[in-house]
Amino acid sequence: MGSKLVPCKSCEKEVASSAKVCPHCGKKLKMGMFKKILIGFVGLIVVIIALSPSQPSIQERLAVIESASATTLHSNGELADIFSLGTDYTDIQRDNKEEAIKGQVIQWSLPVFEVSKLSENHYKVQTTSRHGDVGTFIYIYPRNETETKYLESLRTGNTIQVKGTIDGVLMRNIIIKPALLVQ
Repeated sequence: MGSKLVPCKSCEKEVASSAKVCPHCGKKLKMGMFKKILIGFVGLIVVIIALSPSQPSIQERLAVIESASATTLHSNGELADIFSLGTDYTDIQRDNKEEAIKGQVIQWSLPVFEVSKLSENHYKVQTTSRHGDVGTFIYIYPRNETETKYLESLRTGNTIQVKGTIDGVLMRNIIIKPALLVQ
C-alpha cells in the first residue's frame, strides 16, 4: 500500500499526504500540534465571550430596583432568627433560605452599625442585628450630593431606609447589592 498523494499548496507538485515538508520546494505542509492547540484555545475563548450574556450596568440595575415593587419579606422575625448566632437553625436551613430570598427586592429600615466609602459614589453600610433585625451589608449608590452627604453623616445607631436586591449572605449577614436610599 502506498501513501496517498496530494498537491503541495506552494509548488502544486504531488507529495505524500504523510509528508510534513514538500520534497520539491521545502514548504512546510502540516501544522504542528502546538499551533493546532493554540488556534483551538483562542477559538474556544472567542466562542465563550460571544455566548456569554452581558451583565447590566450598575445604573441599569439601580433603575430596575427603583421601579420594582418590594417584596413583603421583613428584616425581623423568621429571617432574623435564621441568621442570628445561637439559634437552632442549621447551615442547610440557612443555605436554603439564602437561595429562596436571593434576587428579591426589599425595602427596609435598619439600624446603622458602620459606614465605609468604597469608591466615588459607592458606600457600604453595615447594620446591626441588636434590635431584632437581621444584620446586613448594604452597597449603596447615592444619586446626588444630598444623599452622599447624608450617608457620610450617619452614625452608629441611626436608622437608614434602603431599597435594594438581596445578593446573598456573608457571615450570617444579608448582602443587599445594589441599593438606593429611600427618602
